[in-house]
Amino acid sequence: MLEKEMLQEFYDYMKHHSSHYWIHWNMRDINYGFPALEHRFKILGGEPYILDDSKKVDLSRVLVALYTNGYAPHPRIVKLMEMNFITAKDLLDGPGEAAAFENKDFVKLHQSTLRKVDVFCNFLGRTLDGSLITKSTWWELNGGSLKALGEFISNNWIFTLIAGVVGIAAGIYTFI
Repeated sequence: MLEKEMLQEFYDYMKHHSSHYWIHWNMRDINYGFPALEHRFKILGGEPYILDDSKKVDLSRVLVALYTNGYAPHPRIVKLMEMNFITAKDLLDGPGEAAAFENKDFVKLHQSTLRKVDVFCNFLGRTLDGSLITKSTWWELNGGSLKALGEFISNNWIFTLIAGVVGIAAGIYTFI
């Protein structure tokens, strides 16, 4: 059976690359994720390799942690792609993938998977170099507090200079 062979190849690959970090998007539960793949492989009579959770990096959660929940509207992958001018060529949504699977159009599924890998790599690269465009405001990114605003002002020499000049002027004015 093709599905079992594909999953066996996947788990063999995973086992040989278990020291690497595995970047994924919301693959956390039995409905859609590593547990779902494990369950399916067991149903087909296979024995999945269980990757340590410390090697799984959920990019969707990383982006929320870095940029807050408001970094992109839902559906986040598509909206984040649009905001960053990343094309959706060959990308299938959930219903499109299901239809391709039902129609045994595995080439389309493969192209969609490759596109998602490319998109996630793009998101990660832009996150690391600081160029990912999000809807997050400066205020949200810096904790949304007066303390964060005070730290920003104290770490910026222009604001420090302005505050100093205003302070001196106020002192002179009150002295006169």
